[in-house]
Amino acid sequence: PVVPEEPTGPTPMSIWNDEWQVTLKDRKDAENAKKAEALEQAKADLETFQAAREAKREARMKTNRSDEQEKLEALEADIENDNSWQKVCKLVELSHDSADSSADVKRMRDVMILLKNDEKAATT
Repeated sequence: PVVPEEPTGPTPMSIWNDEWQVTLKDRKDAENAKKAEALEQAKADLETFQAAREAKREARMKTNRSDEQEKLEALEADIENDNSWQKVCKLVELSHDSADSSADVKRMRDVMILLKNDEKAATT
């Protein structure tokens, strides 16, 4: 009985498996590199967004503060004013809308303007 000799070198299947493992490792490394790059880009974009958002918020706060200061100064000026009808006219919108569905307020507007300009009505 002749016993076949076992090959001393690697089999073709083990060679292919080794090559496949190397290919898989290369693919995984490339995937991890892309993932890290995407994460870095996302962090940079997020920081840019946060900075822009903070700048916009600061600008809005500054605008709101100045608007509030102007309103307070206007209120102080109105309190010092003796003409009460002038105060009323500032609180009521006297501009007329040209919309068809709006009620006709021309007479009321004219009366308020007349009272505002009348010095006698302002004191009573």
